Amino acid sequence: MASFALGSLMATIKLEFLQPNPRVPLDDDTRGSMNPSFKSLRMMEFFLESKPAGGLEMKIRDFALEAEDRIEIQLSNFLLAKDTQDQEQASQQLRQTLREVSKDGSKLLNQCYEEADDDEAPLIPWLSETSLRLQPPKLERTMVGRRHDYLLVKNQLLFGGDEQRVILIVGMTGIGKTTLAASVYEDSSVASHFGVRGWITVSPESNVRQTLHDLLLIVAEPDDETKKRSTRDETLAKQVSKCLEGKRYLIVLDNIWNNKAWGAIRECFPNDSNGSRIVLITTHFDQGSYSCSYDHHVHNMTLPYDHHVHNMNLLNPKESWDLFCSNPFLEQHMEPKLEKLRSGILEKCEGLPLSIVTVAQRLSKCNNIKREWKKVEKELELLGVLEDNTAFTLRYNQLAQHLKICFLYFGVFPKRSVIQVKQLIRLWIAEGFLSPLRHGRLENQAYKQLLQLIDRNLVLIDKRSFDGRIKTCKMHSVLHSFCVREAQKESFFCALNTQQLPRGSFSMFANSCRWLSFYTHKFDYYVLFRTNNPRSIFFFQEDVEISVPFKLLRVVAFAPSSFFQRVPTHLKDLVFLRYLYVTEWFEGLDYVVSTNRNLQTLVVSSKESQPGTPTLHLPCTIWESPRLQHLELGNSYVIDNPPSVVKNNMQTLSWVNPSHCREEVYYRLPNIKKLKIFFKDDLEPSHLQTGRPCNNPITLDNLDYLVWLETLTILVSAGCIVTRLERPIFPLQLKKLRLNGTNFCKRDLALIGMMPQLEVLKLENAFHQKIWEVDEGGFRQLKFLLLEAKQLEQWIVNEESFLYLERLVLKFCYCLKNIPMEIPNIGTVKSIELQQCGRSVVASAKDIQESKYLCRNGNLKIKIEGCEYDES
Repeated sequence: MASFALGSLMATIKLEFLQPNPRVPLDDDTRGSMNPSFKSLRMMEFFLESKPAGGLEMKIRDFALEAEDRIEIQLSNFLLAKDTQDQEQASQQLRQTLREVSKDGSKLLNQCYEEADDDEAPLIPWLSETSLRLQPPKLERTMVGRRHDYLLVKNQLLFGGDEQRVILIVGMTGIGKTTLAASVYEDSSVASHFGVRGWITVSPESNVRQTLHDLLLIVAEPDDETKKRSTRDETLAKQVSKCLEGKRYLIVLDNIWNNKAWGAIRECFPNDSNGSRIVLITTHFDQGSYSCSYDHHVHNMTLPYDHHVHNMNLLNPKESWDLFCSNPFLEQHMEPKLEKLRSGILEKCEGLPLSIVTVAQRLSKCNNIKREWKKVEKELELLGVLEDNTAFTLRYNQLAQHLKICFLYFGVFPKRSVIQVKQLIRLWIAEGFLSPLRHGRLENQAYKQLLQLIDRNLVLIDKRSFDGRIKTCKMHSVLHSFCVREAQKESFFCALNTQQLPRGSFSMFANSCRWLSFYTHKFDYYVLFRTNNPRSIFFFQEDVEISVPFKLLRVVAFAPSSFFQRVPTHLKDLVFLRYLYVTEWFEGLDYVVSTNRNLQTLVVSSKESQPGTPTLHLPCTIWESPRLQHLELGNSYVIDNPPSVVKNNMQTLSWVNPSHCREEVYYRLPNIKKLKIFFKDDLEPSHLQTGRPCNNPITLDNLDYLVWLETLTILVSAGCIVTRLERPIFPLQLKKLRLNGTNFCKRDLALIGMMPQLEVLKLENAFHQKIWEVDEGGFRQLKFLLLEAKQLEQWIVNEESFLYLERLVLKFCYCLKNIPMEIPNIGTVKSIELQQCGRSVVASAKDIQESKYLCRNGNLKIKIEGCEYDES
């Protein structure tokens, strides 16, 4: 992938040599050549974006990968030089390398220009087999399942008013979009309802003229002279529109590849208010492009068409098995044998109809089902599909260059894993996938690119947070296999299962790719590429005994401390780290962090400490990394001293020593957005411990100085007492607040209730009073409330409070008599959940479920988990 390799090279040059005060002093000649060299690379990038370069594209990729290797190796030699003489020699070699890269890049750019002048734009051929494109696929059997989908789409066609309507059937490749549309299209009531029906399967090679000509073949009368092919798109569009005028029509456009294909022809469909319908079948839905009329000159969007989007979901286990057993090739006597394989088949197919049907056909044609299933299982794990995957390849090739690399990156995670979006975005940034924009943060840019992959049904949403943002995502195993295969082809990725390799045999893979991932997979695939130094390592296996070069590593993710303890002498080589995630602190980590000026993310993830577990005090050298943005420590760790300088880049910080909660410290963290504070009785460093009883009060104050803070978590361990000053202590723009063990009083909750931006509040054993009366107008913007209050008996809610509440979770509310009647009357409330609550409040929830309040709020769902608490 030339575009990514080129982008990575440019990011390295910009980071290391074009910033103020670079790590390596350059002479005037070398410094003067850097900007022209960077400009040549940018021109090469534009060339790739405007025109795929074939063989020249491979040359660009190889040039960029090799150039970045050479530059970073020489830069590493300079940074690791032992004395002045070695450093000067390394500096000379680096300057020489930069000049050679600049010269080679200029030569390659000239080749790009020469090839661009020689080539003529290729003509898109008219497809043969017109008749195959202009009819729906033949259905070999009745559609199984999808009854609900079938009725919804059918009703959209037959009912809902006389205005023209565009119906989009959207879903990933192989999910059954075309089968559903064809079943509805052939329905007798649908066929008789429309005067004109037409079906066109759009090819990715089709141009606008061909699609318009196909439409004309469908809508024109058999002897109509307008069927003769026109040379102008405008003429064809007018002819199509004229033929459809006054007629109630149903036109299906199957396999729409991009928004542009629809936008170019939508104006040829007249709206005569007679109930006409257009169905678009696509894997990619961009509502702004599909349903909006877009003026490229004034950038104004209008909505001329009524439209409906029907998203296709994967089948659930029952639907999957019904579809599998409905295969006409399967004989009745085979079902008992297949039942034994049921769990394996359902796991591997993951609800994708294409996989289910193909597996059923394969197993129906064999004598030994068990043996054949082992072959099928291996193919599914390796390839993802059992037949030609051209559709996936075409879909991948349609992606923009910047989306391709983000898509392939999902291969580094194990198959069927749930991925934290927060982690994914930080990794993309650390890898250099995103170019900084003039306005806007990289995190927002990365999130938009994730949304584009989701819109194209290449990535699935797993869970959303309460503000609607995507919290976790995942990838279907079919697409994951495709990712791994394509990333290996591009010489970027290798996945290893060290548990299935003979000891010591994996040293050959150490230099074979840029992303090296260790995870367990049943069937291994090994592809060796030209030698490359790995930039990223991912650990999804424990006790991985492998030695890899450290010199060029940018990302080390989910690494066990045992990995570093086996190679302590190599820690000094880690000079390019941008992202470091380790399972626990290890000796030498403070050196690694303090010497990495490009480090953006540091996560030391320990298991939740139990009461009495001693706190590990970490050195303040952690603060020395100038670009550190995200510092997350398990609650067993604390940094003794606060930062001594302003940390403008810091956005995420946990856990914080309560002694740091001072005005002068917060002024050094002006842009912090997410903060966690942990109050524990042994947080003082050993040399400062004074024998203070753990029940001495600790003051919580000054948080309002953090003017950009959006998320705050405060945890107080048993035995600690936290006091507050009279004035409000929380920043007014705070959106999410979690309090655990704070023992706040009614006055504190009243102040929290007045916070204007607060949307999420979690009160976990945060106050111990028996009555909580919410002030009028309190918590107006709150959408989610978790309330854990073991001693609370009565909860009084004013009608003007909780106006936008969507979800309420009551946890361990043993003594609460009932849920306030005002809560289910809030129109926005979608769910009330009870976890391990007392009998009275459980009975109250059941009454709400069966009473008139449910009628006033049709979306309300009641969920009760755990055993009822028995007061006796």
